[in-house]
Amino acid sequence: MLNSCREFQELLHSVCERTPGESILLSGGLDSSILLFYLRPREAITVSIDPYSSDYRYSTVVAKHYSKNHHIVMPRIEEIFENLEELVRDFKTFDPIFLKNSVVQLLGFKEAIKLKVNAIILGDGADELFGGYNFLCKYLKSPEVLQSKLDEIAQNMEFASFKLSKKYNLGITTPFLDDTIVKFSRSLSVNDKIAVHNGIIYGKFFLRNCFKEILGDEIAWRRKEALESGSGMNKILPYLENCITDEDFLAGLSKAKNEGVLIRNKEHMFYYRIYREFFDAPIHEICDQPGKSKRCPSCNTLFIWNGSFCKTCGAYPV
Repeated sequence: MLNSCREFQELLHSVCERTPGESILLSGGLDSSILLFYLRPREAITVSIDPYSSDYRYSTVVAKHYSKNHHIVMPRIEEIFENLEELVRDFKTFDPIFLKNSVVQLLGFKEAIKLKVNAIILGDGADELFGGYNFLCKYLKSPEVLQSKLDEIAQNMEFASFKLSKKYNLGITTPFLDDTIVKFSRSLSVNDKIAVHNGIIYGKFFLRNCFKEILGDEIAWRRKEALESGSGMNKILPYLENCITDEDFLAGLSKAKNEGVLIRNKEHMFYYRIYREFFDAPIHEICDQPGKSKRCPSCNTLFIWNGSFCKTCGAYPV
């Protein structure tokens, strides 16, 4: 693996040398920390709901070494709500996981615009190409199934960042999605990507092993966290739930069911209410490609996609 690490480090270094970017969205996770090490942008931006999130902690650690200016954005609840509504409207979705992850990115983009930078660096692609998602770890002893899951993820990569960047005229750079990096990732075995370290199964094992000496064990072996978790965005849940009384929730469940939508909890209903302010119920969508689309069993959205979850309501599997 040592030679492969050297080859990869040289490849990524070469990609980063031709990568523009005055700022980076820094979570302090493995991916953004690797890019911070190579690129050293003028501005590093971290979104954290408070000073107690793991992103706040780890980004502070790595920024001390490789960042000139570290900006930590701690948005107000009202500001988070406003941006969640914007995402529901722009992406036509009430998927809780997508919204809570994407609101972190949106808030980071808006901070970059305030700082008057032209482009922002993102770690998009590392999880998809190098096996970063936690659910993959359970397939460690089933290499054929694991390879199938990895292939499915890589073939269905899609990032909200591209649409957001166009809306706000903010350039984005994604070194992990460079063709040379994508090609290299395909040369790795499933055991390179998912493996055991100190009795714990880790995704992105190859990247962790390659950069442990550069970034240190604290960053290299940090457990994978979604943006919603690392940023502390999950802490908005009580505020969302307080917006809906138990009586309203029961009435809303019945109304949504009549519209062909299965609501899972108050948070889901909060987003669905916003969705219905802008869009008709998904069941009324008309199929313009008969025979090529299917309906989500949980919300009746029509979609043509090879993935395993519904982009509208977040149902899994579909």
